[in-house]
Amino acid sequence: MLSHIVNLVSDYETDFGARPNLVYMNETHYGYLREEMPGIRDHHDLVSVLGVDIALSDEIIQPTVATVRFGDENILVS
Repeated sequence: MLSHIVNLVSDYETDFGARPNLVYMNETHYGYLREEMPGIRDHHDLVSVLGVDIALSDEIIQPTVATVRFGDENILVS
């Protein structure tokens, strides 16, 4: 999952000339990502490592990245 997200971010940067700041994923994707990064215990640390915020939704079939505008706080929707 981590490599998939890194690839999504890289492809987005290539296509749009800007880095995305949000990745949409479902709870299952988030669980797989957390399993791949056992040393990261906190959601905020995970966001810092990824360099993009995370929005969770059951409607997301596959992870996708985007650039969105929001306040200074991290987004975690469950």
